[in-house]
Parts: sequence; C-alpha cells; structure tokens
Amino acid sequence: MQHRIQKEIVCPVTVSKSIVCLVITLLIALCAVSATAMPSNPGIPVKKILHASQIDTWLVLDNSRLIVSRPAAKNYLVTLRRECHELGFAHSVGLSSSNNTVYAGFDYVTVGAQRCAIQSINQISPAQKADLTRS
Repeated sequence: MQHRIQKEIVCPVTVSKSIVCLVITLLIALCAVSATAMPSNPGIPVKKILHASQIDTWLVLDNSRLIVSRPAAKNYLVTLRRECHELGFAHSVGLSSSNNTVYAGFDYVTVGAQRCAIQSINQISPAQKADLTRS
C-alpha cells in the first residue's frame, strides 16, 4: 500500500512570486512522480559475489551499472555509487576483491584511472539479463 504525502504550499499573490511558486510546485510534483515511477533493480539483492576469479564476462549498461557473469549462468547487476564516466568507453574493467569475494559497499570497479565504488549487487537470471541488455 502506497502512502502519499501532501503538503500545502502557500504562495503570495504577486505575479513574479506566483510563477516561482508554480515552478516549485511542479518540481515537487515531478519529484514525487519520479520517485514512484523508478523501478527498483531487478533480481535478488546480495551482499557479495563469491569466486570473483571466475568472472569471465562483463557488459556495460550505462555509466553506473554493469553486468558481470560467472559460468553456469551466474549473472550479477552491479550498481555503482556514482557515475563512472569512463565505463562506456572501457576495453577492460577491474574489480577489487577480498579473499576472492566482491562486496557491495566496500569494493570498487576500476576503469582506466577511475575507481568507482560499488553501491549494490543484485543476482539476476538469464531472462533478466536479456531484458536489461535489450533496453
């Protein structure tokens, strides 16, 4: 069940301030629509990727998300904390790991000179991978 928070905005009646209030009201409404319209990441949230040395393929979705895969159709959607601007042009990427494990919130993706922190990891099915790469 979704709850919506409604706030009344009181604006002075002058023309210039009315326009400013209208713009602010529209921005607030747009933020509310954007927040409810944005889908969450597909798959199952996980804290880590085990056997990181087995990762054999990677696919960039955008500047803040990539899919890394291990054999036996183990696919992971890796979401970065911030945009990694070199990601779209990468010929290779590196993943930091500890004890052959990549941890969300601790490890990072290296692209060229950029180190981009991993915010979250979601294990995704082959069908979800296909859906993400189709769009």
